[in-house]
Amino acid sequence: MFSTAHHIKRVAIVGLAWVALTAASTGEQVADLIEAGKPIEAFALAQEKAGEGDPEGQFALGWFYDNGENITADKAKAAGLYRKCADKGLSQCQWRLGVMYDTGEGVTEDPKAAFGWLKKAAAQDNLAAQVSLAVMHANGRGTPVDFAKAMDYYQAAARKREPHAFYGIGILYLEGQGVAADKETAAAWFSVAAALGDESGRAITDQMLADQKTEVLDRVAAKATALYSDYVEPVRPLPTQPAEAPTEAPKGP
Repeated sequence: MFSTAHHIKRVAIVGLAWVALTAASTGEQVADLIEAGKPIEAFALAQEKAGEGDPEGQFALGWFYDNGENITADKAKAAGLYRKCADKGLSQCQWRLGVMYDTGEGVTEDPKAAFGWLKKAAAQDNLAAQVSLAVMHANGRGTPVDFAKAMDYYQAAARKREPHAFYGIGILYLEGQGVAADKETAAAWFSVAAALGDESGRAITDQMLADQKTEVLDRVAAKATALYSDYVEPVRPLPTQPAEAPTEAPKGP
């Protein structure tokens, strides 16, 4: 079973993507400056807006300190900034602060506090928080083990095409956690995760399906196709080539 800390750290990288910030906002302005190769101007803007109490400015400035982007990383300062915008209800701040409490980055490790912040973010449909909560329910981290709730959070995120949610459901089937253990069904979920770009899903799919018989591969492929059609988009069968009209034999003179 993969660890909570490993998974949450991985999701943290994805969740800090600037697309999580709302359009026409401080976050978008900071993102545009970063993409334009102007990190100093981006940091200055984040610092200015954070000083004005702008929650997205606080998140952006926290991101700089969190990642050591063109400055010396300072996890404690990042956590402090995330706490300010988390208190103001910004879901990405609540999520990242929850991650830091779970992993002990910049704050004293506190799984219960982590769970509380992640739950607030998940209630705002933050996909990263939903997946993180699923992991915590599955591992009994900050909350009692509850595989049914883990599945619920994974399913909610999978319905929004979050790749790692498919991987997480695959783990539940692989380990028989809250569901009957089923390696072929697990492989199907992992395959969809891989198709959506999840590296963990790709690695475990390759491992599980190596040297399998054709009939096993066919069953997994059929399940994966059904899952992809249900959760992502319908899979249309490849068009069949029309049969060529038979050429007529040449007539005699």
